[in-house]
Amino acid sequence: MVDPRDVAHRATAPYGLVRLADGPVPATALHPDHDTDALLRSHDRTVPGTHTGWIDLTLTTLTPTFVGQTRRGEGVARSVRLPDGDRALPTVPGTTLRGLVRHTVRVLTGGETGPVNTPMLFFRAPVRIDPDKADSSLSTRARHVMARRHAHYRERRAGLRTAQGFMYRSPEDEGWYVVELPATALESSPGKALKVPFPVLRESVATWDFGVEKFPDPPHGAGYVPTSHEQHGRLQHRWVHAVHRRNGVVAVAPTEKEARAHPVARTDGGGVIRALLVLTGVAAGERRNAYLFPRPPDLRKNRHPVPEPLVDLFESAEQITGYQRAAFPDTLSAGGGDPARPPVAGTPGGGLPRQSLEPVWFDVDVSGRVVSFGRSGGYRIAVGDEEPVRRAVPEPVLGPQHGDPDRAGRAGRLVDVCRAMFGDTDVFAGEAGALKGRVAFGNAVAEDTDADLTDPDHPEGTVLRVRLLSPQRGCFANYLVQGPDAASGDRPDIVTWSHEGDVRLGGYKVYLHRHRPTGGPYPYDERAEQELDLEVLPADGSAPRPRETQRDIVPLREGLALRSRITFTNLTDAELGALMRALLLDNPEDGGDPADPEHAHKVGMGKSLGMGSVHLLPELYLVDRGARAADLSLRPDAGVVRADHARVRSFLDAFSVALVGHRLPGPAEPRRWREVDQTVDVCLATRWRHRLPPEETAVMSLRHFAEYPILPPLVDRFRSPDP
Repeated sequence: MVDPRDVAHRATAPYGLVRLADGPVPATALHPDHDTDALLRSHDRTVPGTHTGWIDLTLTTLTPTFVGQTRRGEGVARSVRLPDGDRALPTVPGTTLRGLVRHTVRVLTGGETGPVNTPMLFFRAPVRIDPDKADSSLSTRARHVMARRHAHYRERRAGLRTAQGFMYRSPEDEGWYVVELPATALESSPGKALKVPFPVLRESVATWDFGVEKFPDPPHGAGYVPTSHEQHGRLQHRWVHAVHRRNGVVAVAPTEKEARAHPVARTDGGGVIRALLVLTGVAAGERRNAYLFPRPPDLRKNRHPVPEPLVDLFESAEQITGYQRAAFPDTLSAGGGDPARPPVAGTPGGGLPRQSLEPVWFDVDVSGRVVSFGRSGGYRIAVGDEEPVRRAVPEPVLGPQHGDPDRAGRAGRLVDVCRAMFGDTDVFAGEAGALKGRVAFGNAVAEDTDADLTDPDHPEGTVLRVRLLSPQRGCFANYLVQGPDAASGDRPDIVTWSHEGDVRLGGYKVYLHRHRPTGGPYPYDERAEQELDLEVLPADGSAPRPRETQRDIVPLREGLALRSRITFTNLTDAELGALMRALLLDNPEDGGDPADPEHAHKVGMGKSLGMGSVHLLPELYLVDRGARAADLSLRPDAGVVRADHARVRSFLDAFSVALVGHRLPGPAEPRRWREVDQTVDVCLATRWRHRLPPEETAVMSLRHFAEYPILPPLVDRFRSPDP
């Protein structure tokens, strides 16, 4: 058998995928003897056959852990603290614990994903390439994959063309629109920008006073930004008057009077067109033309509406790059005044103007609505349709999405385990559709205030500079289910987002544990810093400012114990078993060794960098409400029983029987719970003691991504090679 870790086109990643089921485990599978509506609304009464109580939870950090917010330009951030008089106690908020446990229950039971934040996916138009060109620097696999993607792109866009126009926000209705460029003497069809060769621009700058002494060609390389270029920046988004003859632009003048005085303007077929000069970005190093966008006579004619969610997505932190922040600063305006470009994610630059025109390239659907737009000809195109994620996830698992016209009508649909236990906003039909969960989480707090990661050179706290890694759904080979043997050879038929029809997401994304023990008590030596792409900053404060995708943090040290309390009301045996399984994972009933457990969770920031590995130790207490009310001793422990290991095992078995009975054919035996696809993957992904070696969870380089490697399933990644 071929070891997948030796396959040439195998990907590595600090995460894995828990396989999707065709539908969630329904809540009724865990409470078959109870009416669902009555049970879920039972917060203020005791339901016979259910359990109420609490879990004392001890969270022990196995690697440095950071929980909290970091913002660019705010200096060094420490993990969140809870004020306690004159002390500040390290804490993991209850909301964080709730999200962790809820997500674990979700993946174990195949629960609804909930609304997807970025349902529209984008990629740059794939370049045309000859797959049989042997002298290419690209591998055979890369050439064939790129050729197939280009073919898909051309087929999908057959009969369509990308048009050019001005995007603006209407002051009347505050809606966004794109108005097509008008037809001109040079372009008989609307929506087409004019081109002006660089030699023409250079001669025009030498002829008239543009405030620029010369117009050099753009420098080669990726560092070229037109707006910040010394000469080009003075011409970017500037209204000019183009002098043309029948076959093209011959000059560009700063004023109409100067343009009309040009000899060509007075010849037969000559003329003058007022237009906005647009210099585009990085690709301009190989381009010898700029663009001219003629001004439309009426912004209310030939305009196309732009959906507000598309604008929100365009201005999201995931879409606005550092280049766009530099190329479209707050001051760049086609109107001469303040364009009112808002900051994106709290950082200036890159936003769309609210009080000016923005030249754009765009596509529309059959109704005339804009479905994608960008600031250059190579802009990101929406993949396939507006919401490709919808067709890649089974509808019962995806659930209703923001903006769905039938979202309100789907309230009261079949309730899954996760929504039944933790609540949701639309569990019931009608106006009062929200449900409060029957499980509540308190903050996990450490009594030890000496909790920061330190080392001999940084006794006040080790400052780590970490790089933020955002999920890239464009890495289709890692996220989409691939066909058999796609990870080997030079096969080009790997599934991409551009495939129409049967595309399926590989599963719920979960981060794997990454940790290589060092020779001393400090977790980061030179090798670890290189593997995890982090930097320990000097204590004297001499480090340069962090880049846009970097943050400076002081995490909590490993080995720190924080304690929390989870309360629950009216959970059945199986529901309480699901909660305990989400906390214990596949550790024994006593939780195992907190310093070196078999399984562990991940929490907080920097999961891909090995941070946030934590062990959870739950101690279960059950409350007999009747006995507690009848006891007259006023003892605080009246009616309270700590569940022993046998009792905990009975709850775990009840959940296992319900899960197996719903997912697997054959007898519903508790021991078979590890045969369910989702639990197989969860148990692999949470391995701590027998985790994958660091090189198997490394973040791939751009060069590695360019080979379109395949991320094997977790069962293959953890499979031991044959002797």
